[in-house]
Amino acid sequence: MRKKKTTTANAIRQAELILKLYELRRETVMREARSYVGGEFLPASASEFIQIVSAGDKQSSFVLQVYGYWQMVAAFVRSGALDAELLYNTCPEMYFQYAKIQPYLAQFREEMDLPEFVIDVEQLIEGSRAGRKRLESMRKNIAAIVEARSRPPIKPRAKK
Repeated sequence: MRKKKTTTANAIRQAELILKLYELRRETVMREARSYVGGEFLPASASEFIQIVSAGDKQSSFVLQVYGYWQMVAAFVRSGALDAELLYNTCPEMYFQYAKIQPYLAQFREEMDLPEFVIDVEQLIEGSRAGRKRLESMRKNIAAIVEARSRPPIKPRAKK
């Protein structure tokens, strides 16, 4: 009987942590940062990624804030403070944002001399079949976004 009580207490503690993490994502500056990283931010090369992060402007701070947030969350999982399945079920945004930089990560780390940049995110996502599958899905979503952005805008029809 005691084991069930411990499991329930742990589940409640983890749910509370997920809710706190959600609250942090709703903070005003974090919302603005997430809006940029989830939208406009779409580097096409490691060089462009490095340039954005190195610019020292608002966008570079947004990138560092968002990826720092997800690194913290992934570290919670990897240290045992948060269940990987719970994170998977509640935070698909992390996978999408990781997919944006994953192709450029090795070169970014080397050129910026940041060998551990989002290392826990990488190990969490790429260390499981479910994570790799979701990453592939997110890559397809990003390819569709890139394709849509490359097309000229559709002009509204003139009213008769």
